[in-house]
Amino acid sequence: MKERKKQKTIALPSGDLIPALELGMWYLGEDAGAYFKETDLIRQALEIGYRAFDTAEMYGRGGAEEVLGEALSDCREEVFLTSKVSPIFSSYEEIIEACDKSLERLKTDYLDMYLLHWGTYRSRPEEVLEAFIDLKEDGKILDFGVSHFDLADFKEWLSLENAEETAMNQAYFNPCHRQMEKELLPFCQKQKIPLIAYAPQDVCAVAYQNKVVCRIAENHKTTPRQIVLAWLLAKENVGVLVKALTPEELEDCFASQFILLESEEIDALNATFPLY
Repeated sequence: MKERKKQKTIALPSGDLIPALELGMWYLGEDAGAYFKETDLIRQALEIGYRAFDTAEMYGRGGAEEVLGEALSDCREEVFLTSKVSPIFSSYEEIIEACDKSLERLKTDYLDMYLLHWGTYRSRPEEVLEAFIDLKEDGKILDFGVSHFDLADFKEWLSLENAEETAMNQAYFNPCHRQMEKELLPFCQKQKIPLIAYAPQDVCAVAYQNKVVCRIAENHKTTPRQIVLAWLLAKENVGVLVKALTPEELEDCFASQFILLESEEIDALNATFPLY
């Protein structure tokens, strides 16, 4: 594989560093006829330098995990692998079984991170957490966290016994949806829990044509998409979960982590996409 620049990292509560830029799989595994094309795309991502991948059993009804598992079968130890348990499962037994099935589809003995997908755990949150703790003790997962939890949900989750081991939260966060900066992001930073911005490219239709974004992109001799991602990555302990469907998009997203925005440029972007 190619030698690349040192990638940007973020810190887990344990102090372990992980890649700040992850490639998401939520668009894979839907079409059996695209299996080989999709595995090739992931292998191209590896060649480019991606070392963190995020999937879920919900994606393609397990199909995305199967695609990813095949593509990573020769280099599992080189990557940080995250999957998410479906929100329809909330009992201890269901979560243990779901994790075992994800491991089988992913062709691995363990996950680096296992997340509760959406905050629909309310009926039996203690069982969910108990399952996570036992999976961690058994070595099937190295860390656990949550996805799509707002501040109220996250505080409720963290109030549970042993929830202090929670190591990640994912949230909808991009320049046009900055509400997380009001409370959730500062809270996560105080708790030393990384916040992963999913759908960071899902910005308002005019964002990539915005004059300020385009001017900054021109100054850096890069693309508006890279500027949007670099703006997020400039924040303390924030990672991004990107979507890429072509080799060109893979390269474009990957390069964003090496862009260093000036404070004046960040101020200009903040003013262009104000926090309401």
